[in-house]
Amino acid sequence: MQITHLRGHGLVSAVIRSIGVRHPGAHQLVTDGLYLDLRTALRNPADDPGMRFRTGLDEDVYDHVLNTPGARRIIARTAVQLRLLADEVPARHVVRLTVACQGGRHRSVAVAEAVARRLWNAWEGAYGVDVEHHHIGQPVLPASR
Repeated sequence: MQITHLRGHGLVSAVIRSIGVRHPGAHQLVTDGLYLDLRTALRNPADDPGMRFRTGLDEDVYDHVLNTPGARRIIARTAVQLRLLADEVPARHVVRLTVACQGGRHRSVAVAEAVARRLWNAWEGAYGVDVEHHHIGQPVLPASR
């Protein structure tokens, strides 16, 4: 697992997970909070041989995902939903978002990072946001049929 920490002046108030649903045990990582499945919403960068073995943390893959039609709208709406949820939970509690795609290396990683940055900016750095990429280091999965 790889973690991105967006540090805040206060405690971590949001944890965003990226997962690949085709990996064993992936659904056990979905515990509470919001769930966003990108498998049919965004095209898969793994279909491009130049991006297949890279991740959503690579700038060109990140840009490719964010420039996919509909991606920025999904990111904006999800960040708003997560912030609204955070406004409703008691202080010192953490809100969670799980972002899913096939293998957990491209779409879910890029979108999780983008939502985290948008949320952190909306909070003006007052609260921390952690992003956990659970399957980013797993081997690339064969194409699904």
